[in-house]
Amino acid sequence: MVRYIRISSLVCAAALVALGRPALAHHSFAVYDFNQQIPFEGVVATLNFKNPHIAMTLTHTDENGETRTISFIEGAPANMLVRNGLRPEMIKPGTKVTAYGSPLREDPTVFFLRKVVLEDGREFQ
Repeated sequence: MVRYIRISSLVCAAALVALGRPALAHHSFAVYDFNQQIPFEGVVATLNFKNPHIAMTLTHTDENGETRTISFIEGAPANMLVRNGLRPEMIKPGTKVTAYGSPLREDPTVFFLRKVVLEDGREFQ
């Protein structure tokens, strides 16, 4: 019986360690090229303003007149942005903003949202 309890304890401990590893990896930002902060002017198309990180898409028209959707797959936590003064109604879909993003190393067409600048010049990071 004691041997069974020890083995069960070891199996549970190993499972907890294995499950904890992805949570630690999630908070590494090494997957983004933070040496770059690319500005995109446009209109917010979608907004997911909740924890653990906000996400947003932006409709951007480049200097050649081509329109494309910029995907910010991750940004700061929503509660941190609210504490800094940014509320979801301030960047709801249809709002013009300038968004700065750092590209994902594996897919440079998606970005980490570094900063949002509203039309009135207020900046939120």
